[in-house]
Amino acid sequence: MYFDVNGKQVFATTGGKPFDNSKPVVLFLSGSALDHTFWGLQSRFFAFRQYSVLALDTPGHTNSEGPELTSIEAMGDWVNDVVETLGADNLAVVGHSQGCLTALEFVSRYPQKVRCVSFIGSGLATPVNPGLIAAAENDPAAAIDMMISWGFGKAGHLHQGPIPGNSMAAGGWQTMRRNAPGALATDLKACDTYKNGAAAAAKIACPHQVILAGQDRMTPRKAGLKLVEHLANPEFHLIENSGHMIPLEAPDECRSLLRNFIFANNPAS
Repeated sequence: MYFDVNGKQVFATTGGKPFDNSKPVVLFLSGSALDHTFWGLQSRFFAFRQYSVLALDTPGHTNSEGPELTSIEAMGDWVNDVVETLGADNLAVVGHSQGCLTALEFVSRYPQKVRCVSFIGSGLATPVNPGLIAAAENDPAAAIDMMISWGFGKAGHLHQGPIPGNSMAAGGWQTMRRNAPGALATDLKACDTYKNGAAAAAKIACPHQVILAGQDRMTPRKAGLKLVEHLANPEFHLIENSGHMIPLEAPDECRSLLRNFIFANNPAS
C-alpha cells in the first residue's frame, strides 16, 4: 500500500491483507539496499494469522520516494513518523542487519507502542569495509556482487532456496540493483558511522530476541554476541547452517522463532 509521510510517498507491503490499525502490528525493517520483498514469507505468515503487517520500503528504496536517509538515528525517527501516520499500535518490531540498528534506535526512543522486538543478523554496530563503500559509490554492480557473495551462506550459493526454481542470490542482486547507486552507498555509510548501539540497547525494556547465523560473514558471531551482551536477558538463538540472509536461507526456522516469540509477547485475538 502507498501512503504519505512528511509529504513523501511511502510504500509498505501488508502481506496480502488490508492494513488494520486496530490489530497488533508486525513491523519489518530490512537491511542495506533491500526492500519489502525480503520479508515475503514472514509477512504473509503473520498477515494471515490476525496481525496487520508493515514491511517498509525506506525512503529512496524501490517504491518509496527519496531522498535516502543518511543516518540510523534519522531512520529510527522516520519509522516513528510512519507509525504515527498510520495510527499503528501494539507493535512487534522485526529488524534484519541494518534494520536491526534502525530497530534499536526506534524502540529505544519510542517505546510506548512497542510490545516486543526481534533482532536478526546484526550486532551493536556494523562497521563496513572502506573498499565496499568505495565500490558502492563508484561501481555499484561490483559492490552488489560483494554483498551477495558475503551475504549468503552455502544454501544461497547453491540455490537451495525454499521456493523451487528460485535463486535467492539472483533475487537479492535484482533488488539491490533496483536501489543502486544511491541507496546502497548511503545505507552502508549510515551503518558505518552508527555508534549509539550500546546506549540504545541499554534502553530496550520490552521483551526482545536475537537470532544469529553460524555462517554469517557480514555480521560474524562475535559481533552479534556483543548485542546479546548489551541487552537485558534476551531470548537468544543461533541458526548454525545459515548465512547472513537468515529470513531467506532458513525461512522455516526463522519463522518459527518469530512466531513463538511474537505470539507470546504481542498476541492477536
